[in-house]
Amino acid sequence: MLLIYLVVNAVLYGAFSVWCTLAPRSTANWLGLATTGPAGESEYLAVYGGLQAGLAVGFALAIWLPEARSTALLWSVALYGGLVAWRGLAAFRLGFEALGNARFAFWLELSMLVAAILLLWRRGS
Repeated sequence: MLLIYLVVNAVLYGAFSVWCTLAPRSTANWLGLATTGPAGESEYLAVYGGLQAGLAVGFALAIWLPEARSTALLWSVALYGGLVAWRGLAAFRLGFEALGNARFAFWLELSMLVAAILLLWRRGS
């Protein structure tokens, strides 16, 4: 199950990185973000393209390096825990509907957080 979890993460982050890199304006618009010029687009590419690519590589490395799997799982809890907490805060402040298409990300991130916690719990049993 852990390997499947890591593969899903690597594929999702890799695909999202490619999508954001190849179509930054349309993906930013889909997320409800607006770039105001080249500096904004550069930042979007770095965070949504580069950071996502780095996460994809990190999860892929954990697939091929068994000694890195527990660390990847711990980082997943930290990563998804932060994303879920701050999206939850945004939903509380603005209303869940105001999240727009990020609502899909919220449910995906919550699912990945729960899966990571269950996998950690299972490894500790």
